[in-house]
Amino acid sequence: MTNSTGTKATSGTRRAAIYCRISQDRGGAGLGVARQEEDCRALCDRVGWDVVAVHTDNDVSAYSGAPRPAWQELLAAVSRGEVDAIAVWHVDRMTRSPRELEDVIDLADRQGVELATVSGEIDLATPTGRMVARMLGAAARHEAEHKAERQTRQRRQAAEAGRVAGGGKRPFGYEDDRVTIREGEAEVLREGVRRVLANESLASICRDWQARGVVSPAGKPWKPSGLRRLLASARISGRREHTPRGSWEGTRPLLGEIVADAVWPGIVSHEDSDRVRRVLSDPARRRRVEGTTRRSYLLSGVLRCGKPKEDGKACGWGMSGRPRSGVARYVCPNTPGTDACAGTATNAERTDQHVRDMVLAALESPAFMRRLRDQDDAGQELYDEIREDEEDLEALALDVGERRISRKEWMIARQPIEDRLNQNRAKLAKVSRIAVLRDFVGSFEDMQARWKKMNNSQRRAIVTACVRSIEVRPANPRKRWDEDRFIFDWIA
Repeated sequence: MTNSTGTKATSGTRRAAIYCRISQDRGGAGLGVARQEEDCRALCDRVGWDVVAVHTDNDVSAYSGAPRPAWQELLAAVSRGEVDAIAVWHVDRMTRSPRELEDVIDLADRQGVELATVSGEIDLATPTGRMVARMLGAAARHEAEHKAERQTRQRRQAAEAGRVAGGGKRPFGYEDDRVTIREGEAEVLREGVRRVLANESLASICRDWQARGVVSPAGKPWKPSGLRRLLASARISGRREHTPRGSWEGTRPLLGEIVADAVWPGIVSHEDSDRVRRVLSDPARRRRVEGTTRRSYLLSGVLRCGKPKEDGKACGWGMSGRPRSGVARYVCPNTPGTDACAGTATNAERTDQHVRDMVLAALESPAFMRRLRDQDDAGQELYDEIREDEEDLEALALDVGERRISRKEWMIARQPIEDRLNQNRAKLAKVSRIAVLRDFVGSFEDMQARWKKMNNSQRRAIVTACVRSIEVRPANPRKRWDEDRFIFDWIA
């Protein structure tokens, strides 16, 4: 077995592959792997190996489990018999996982692969050499785990101190220092929060921003997924959020734990931030992704079938858009396996116009608007109750930590608080929808003009701010158009 001591191979010239890896290359210059390759080439010259390939994984961690394309290519080349020697700077450049090291040892047994390291003698053909490799691998694993633990604690401390997180492009709404507010973007961001709280879709906001030339800090148009993360971030309210990396795999969770007030000022209030985080993280919210079909029917799901069943109760199934002979209609769908009766339909264009006129007439009513404003005031009361319950939960957790109460007592006390929190948060998400009306309400003519300029998502936000649902009863066969068949369940 040839090793890094300089002894020549006795079984002919070996075809060697060099493997280089560095975990972090913050400058992107690749200098670390370049130095490894230079040292490994010198090693191959000393032992008399021909270098046939160089495989490099730059800025890739072996400990994290992230894919290492170059390492996989090297293993494939060994399996095909194209390589019978490997040169690395140190064993920990190949792997920091004892399990993966055993795979390397098995591969060496099957293929007769030799290994040379710049940093010392490793002979995988002997029990002693394998023991040394395993000891070095275990030490590398320990160091990687210890380093990860230190970094986790450092990130947590930085978050709890409210410090600025480095790396990446500047956050939208702030200057390059990540602290100073960029007022033009900040106003757009506040607008985005208002529109989400008004139940407008993210896709609709993205289309509008693209038409207006609003782009991300990278200079690209906003997509719903990116906008969702932006608006759900606690950063925009001047608070520091922390999500331990060990607590998730794959896609980063939308919401982290808010641990401190940040050193930068907020663009939106804590209240609005908490509301929009609740709305965007609600599993029941219909999320739209880029490339999906836009909603072409304004009242899909808002309209409910009112045809009586055998028991006398209304069908109640949500009506959806279905054209017939080129005419757009809302129908109770004929969907197998559901309770939908498929017995009600209405002309979509005339229905949209009727609902629009009814909603605008209601918004012109001082009494109706007064009732809506009373609900808005109730939203602030709900928010105060939510904050009080959240503080109670934090106090309970502290009591457990300091052993003033037992875990059983904590669980008993926690349950009613969490139940109340969930109920109030759901109510708050509904109340916040009426925020869209603040810039919409005016004279009937003014509202008509604003309505014409809106897309269907924006119009839907106006409708759902005023009505919970609209029951569509069977049509009167004696009337060409029967407005009386529409029964509105007004919010106020």
